[in-house]
Amino acid sequence: MLKAARSYEEACRTFRWRLPERYNMAFDVCDRQTMAGADGHRTALIVEAADGSVERHTFHMLRLLSNRLANVLSARGIGQGDRVAVALAPSVEAAAAVLAVLKMGAVLVPLPLSLGEEPLAWRLADSGARAAVAADFMAARINNARHGAPALTTLLLAGDCGDCGEDLWAALHGASDAFAPVVSGLDTPALLAYPESAMGKPTGFLHGHGALLGNLPAVEFGLGFFPQFGDILWTSADWMSFPALMWAVLPAWHHGVPVVAGPHDQDAQAHLGLMARQGVRVAWMPPDHLAQLTQLAATTPHPLPRVLGSGPQPLETGLRDLVAKVFGIAAHEIWGTLEIGAVVANNASVMEIRPGSPGKAAPGITVEAVDGLGRVLRAGDSGFLALAPKAPGACLGRWARDAWHGGRLVNGWLPSSQAGHRDLDGYIWPDAADPLPGVVTIDGQPVALSEIETALTWHPRVAAAGVTGLADGGLKAFIATAGGSGDVHLARELQVWVAARRGLREVPGRIEFVDAIPLRADGSTDIEELLGRPVRLVAPDPEERI
Repeated sequence: MLKAARSYEEACRTFRWRLPERYNMAFDVCDRQTMAGADGHRTALIVEAADGSVERHTFHMLRLLSNRLANVLSARGIGQGDRVAVALAPSVEAAAAVLAVLKMGAVLVPLPLSLGEEPLAWRLADSGARAAVAADFMAARINNARHGAPALTTLLLAGDCGDCGEDLWAALHGASDAFAPVVSGLDTPALLAYPESAMGKPTGFLHGHGALLGNLPAVEFGLGFFPQFGDILWTSADWMSFPALMWAVLPAWHHGVPVVAGPHDQDAQAHLGLMARQGVRVAWMPPDHLAQLTQLAATTPHPLPRVLGSGPQPLETGLRDLVAKVFGIAAHEIWGTLEIGAVVANNASVMEIRPGSPGKAAPGITVEAVDGLGRVLRAGDSGFLALAPKAPGACLGRWARDAWHGGRLVNGWLPSSQAGHRDLDGYIWPDAADPLPGVVTIDGQPVALSEIETALTWHPRVAAAGVTGLADGGLKAFIATAGGSGDVHLARELQVWVAARRGLREVPGRIEFVDAIPLRADGSTDIEELLGRPVRLVAPDPEERI
């Protein structure tokens, strides 16, 4: 959609929206790639397994496989408008599930793999999901979360399903591979996205099929006038997150670009190897992943991609400088929110990159800072960053218990939840969020310490708990046991307990057992008093020593 240009101004001047009246996201990124003279046998997906084996899947294969899954879901009563939760690692199963849900006119509800039972339960109940397609390692968490989601009647599992649900591949084996995608419009509901963090009971934002087209200008601009000849794309982000789907995977398939999928739990060393082996030229990574990759690449032979994209959290100046030194290219940022989609990006080939700003509004998009009455503020004045109305990347509205409410326009503008300002040169400057009391940031996501404490106290051997964030970015828990003394076995059990109920991101890396948890006058945990105590080391049993 976006033409390569020699300047930002030229890119904006030559840009034209091309929005069809009828549009289905899955048909666009998959079926269209096999029709009207297109070579459907081009590689769409490269899957590298943990054992090093590689499988390549063509657009034609994804079309037939997603058709089968669409028929499987239809046979189980899933129809247009029904919500279908998907919790799968990057894989051919994930690709088929996303495409099947979209092409049948149902609403995709992606569930990040890091979520525990409690945040999963909220999303299943709030969305009213009638079916779920998940990895086998998510089965126990989803089943334990189903008590508050009576609408969820179908669970298809990829892998060893046991008695938890139906075997996905067995169901696909007997299904027809012929399915006609539902004819939909730009505003037909397609995707219900919740924040990636497990904190609280978040609001879901409903997006239409046209959201992909609306996100393309910022993505194409931020990924260096994507696509270029020979591009192969990979993202380290969880495919079940809004940015991974809408800023990486689906835009690549829209342009017929192959996408690389690797094991979801790999570290930076494995990421570098994956990029080298599969010839990745375009990578989109969350800032914390990019930081780990760059620090390792500084001392390790590594591939040289054409472009490295990141976002939506801002990049620190030190990381930006290190990326340029190590990879010889500038890190590009793409910025947006769940309400308004991707709307801002930078591109070092045509504009100056200013530390602290993710760039300018993408061609075809207008972003301004507005006040509470929707009045556009002068350059430099801070307000709510807002999107001009009728932009195709904006959400249709907010979701609330089986229904959605239209986007809240203020004087014709759609404000986001992010404060910031625009300067005289058109650069957008999101304000740094003030930390909330009792909330720390782990891997770029907010974590409420009180929610971890509550989850710990539900364990039968815990009488009270206090949790704090550490300077190294980790978490430490202080535990008063309900009987007996704490030991290394109980510490490990509590870590597994928190991982299952809250998610991997909220697992305390350090656990210290104390006689009692001191409280302040308001009833909250006196963390300062705990931190001031001498550390009690619990030695492991001789059998536990290595």
